[in-house]
Amino acid sequence: MANQLTRRELLKWMVAASAAAVAPPLLGTRAESPRIPVDPEPQTPDTWELQARCIQAVAIYEEPATGSTRVTTYARDQSFPITGEVRAPFSAHNDLWYETPEGFVHSAWVLPVRVYPKQPLIEDLSPFGMWGEIAQPYTIGYTAPSTVAGQAYRFYGGTMFRVLESRRDDDGVGWYKVKDDYPPRQTTNHQWVLAEDVRRVPRAEMAPIHPFVGGKRIEVDLTGQSLTAFEGDEPVFTTLVASGVGGVTATAPGDYCVLLKQPSRHMSNVPYADMREEDRPAPGSIFDLPGVPWCVFIDLKGTAIHGAYWHNDYGIRRSSGCINVPIDAARWIYRWTHPIGGYEDDFVQSTCRVGTPVIVR
Repeated sequence: MANQLTRRELLKWMVAASAAAVAPPLLGTRAESPRIPVDPEPQTPDTWELQARCIQAVAIYEEPATGSTRVTTYARDQSFPITGEVRAPFSAHNDLWYETPEGFVHSAWVLPVRVYPKQPLIEDLSPFGMWGEIAQPYTIGYTAPSTVAGQAYRFYGGTMFRVLESRRDDDGVGWYKVKDDYPPRQTTNHQWVLAEDVRRVPRAEMAPIHPFVGGKRIEVDLTGQSLTAFEGDEPVFTTLVASGVGGVTATAPGDYCVLLKQPSRHMSNVPYADMREEDRPAPGSIFDLPGVPWCVFIDLKGTAIHGAYWHNDYGIRRSSGCINVPIDAARWIYRWTHPIGGYEDDFVQSTCRVGTPVIVR
């Protein structure tokens, strides 16, 4: 049986390549830039439990092997605690299993989620609002601030949304109006979610990493399905990826740069009502994904490095052309790359004169 990890060890595991994140800047001591005073951020609970949300039906085994006794099964969107991890044979590219109180589950189809206690409603929002992260395995996006209103989407743990407004209903229940503006399925550009399920993302979690270091670049190895960030000749961060499957959805090799960054993006190829038949995607290839977190776009076709919540299987091609990475890895890449975005930015654009080079081979 695997040794149980402490909470601190789990935190280190969840943040990929954590050593890179705390490494000192490579350029030595620098004068601090002038500080812009901001209002103190409200305090919110920072304790959490690591849980696995089932992306599809999964089995729990007595040992980390599919040949061992099957203890129980879970259906899609059910969740359970993760108490540790272990490496054991499964597939050629992914040998990661999670330990649970009941046994072991392979990692590919369960998503690790930091589940927080019920969050307080933050009523005094700035004109911009705030950034919020879904802090439960999932919550419902409603068309109005009421649990009897229409349901638009399920928003999954780790997804990001800009909170536009806060409100209490007649029963005193707190709600957030969140931005979600993909048009083919909606007549509005927002949805409503229970405030208790949304964690305010503090400014510190979006602050740039090593902003003054020169010589930054990202290299993506399509053969090895890996991404490495360099500062000069020194690799400072690496993670496995899931690139495009192939054919029209292949991730094309080439020399790119960061052109656009967004903390949240609704990604979808659902056809518009008036879309020409020849432009419509094949029925089996349609996707509709709200709140995709930490998007770093590298070309004008929409290819991006971003977090994924619809699978947890890296080291193999499985995307529709983008470069999928774990959510914590995507957050690190977003913060580290140029151009630098501010907290109150829905997006930040760039050119290759400023945007971090991205080399895909």
